[in-house]
Amino acid sequence: MRKRLIASLFVIGLVAGSAYLGNFVVRSPEFGVTILVGIAPVIMCLWILMREPTDRRFLIKLFLIALALRWVVAFFIHDRGLQNFFGGDASTFDIVGNAISEAWQGRGSLDTAYMKSYLGDGRPGWGMYYFVGAIYYVIGQNQLAIQLINCAFGAAACIAVYRIAMMIFPQTRVARTAAILIAVSPSMILWSSQVLKDAAIVLSLCLCTLYTLRLREKFKAKDLALLLISLLCLYSLRNYASYIMFLAIAGSLMLTAKRFSPIRVLQGGFLVVVLGLSLAYFGAANVPTNTFDLKRIQKTREWAAKEAKSGYGGDVDISDPSAALGFLPIGLLYVLFAPFPWTITNVRQLITLPELLVWWALVPMLIKGYWFAIRHRLKETFSICVFTIGLTLVYALYQSNVGTAYRHRAQLYVFFIIFISAGLQLRREAKERKRAQFGFGYPVSGPRTLPLAQTQLGTIALQEHRGNSL
Repeated sequence: MRKRLIASLFVIGLVAGSAYLGNFVVRSPEFGVTILVGIAPVIMCLWILMREPTDRRFLIKLFLIALALRWVVAFFIHDRGLQNFFGGDASTFDIVGNAISEAWQGRGSLDTAYMKSYLGDGRPGWGMYYFVGAIYYVIGQNQLAIQLINCAFGAAACIAVYRIAMMIFPQTRVARTAAILIAVSPSMILWSSQVLKDAAIVLSLCLCTLYTLRLREKFKAKDLALLLISLLCLYSLRNYASYIMFLAIAGSLMLTAKRFSPIRVLQGGFLVVVLGLSLAYFGAANVPTNTFDLKRIQKTREWAAKEAKSGYGGDVDISDPSAALGFLPIGLLYVLFAPFPWTITNVRQLITLPELLVWWALVPMLIKGYWFAIRHRLKETFSICVFTIGLTLVYALYQSNVGTAYRHRAQLYVFFIIFISAGLQLRREAKERKRAQFGFGYPVSGPRTLPLAQTQLGTIALQEHRGNSL
């Protein structure tokens, strides 16, 4: 009965959605081109999922549900003209991307002061401008097409998170929980449904982590090539994040190989050199001096705090290392927990409140999952721990705008949620052991205790303990 009801609702939704899209196509023929462009990455993702050997049906359903949620939000934002309300950067990407397209068609120039301010040496996010420009060059200026492509990127990130979780916490329930939370998280849906670079950044982060874990287990030229492409994409979108990711990758490949040996260390060192030279070729060698300089960070913070209504800490000078360390706890508090309910002053901040309360409630599970990973799965989670801690510290010093801090935190959610899912599973297993200890749910003559080895993540811990004791 339940399956029939779900199937009926799906058919009704499919018919209604088809009629809605058909009406748009009739009213605007170029809308059909937009749909084709948006479907192209979806077909590619489904083709990859069809080759998935494990949990294929769940992953396909999850991908389609995540995609549908993002498409609904994307159409709503486009139809209501809410791009500037939810993300003002969307207009910048649209304008600069269209200017690039016009220049490639001989109707403009990239050698102007305005264009150099976005595409000049060392400017962050240049990859997104060129990506938008390339799409506009083919189909014309079309924000909705970029939104639909980003929707596919956001849905694909759910699948990447599932695979990452299965590699570091090999338990289906943990992986499924993490993937579902990413699929339905309001902030993940919102930021991947607009003309913003967040969806591409999140997917690049996930792919970098996934292929690092694969190379850690076994070297494959295909995985190295895909890791390099993902890392370069991340560099073009957020250069300082790529630098932190590179450090995490280097440590993981050289120090945490599945089978530690001198040969594996040399192999990891070779891979790190290849990745480092490739990044240096594209100018990443200048990232530390151009991006992590405290004086540059201070100027950016002061500007952001003055321009934004939700600015904070702009009057604090962190150009001195000791002052930066003193401000770090306050910065961490804002990056991890803002906006605070008592500081909400507008509708946009009010919309975040439900998710914010859920996030606060899940922080203990995040800590539990991190602690378990550090104790029992440090080799597997080394790159994720280094990256999340490093980027969180950078954001804590860099950010002085509550809205931007909230938006950037969503880029860390993909990894935080994996540890939250592990923490939830650990709590679930602890309750099961407690119930078994008192005989709840078991026959009187049955076992009164549930040993650690009989639980899913408990088995991992026990195996790790045995391996360390040998």
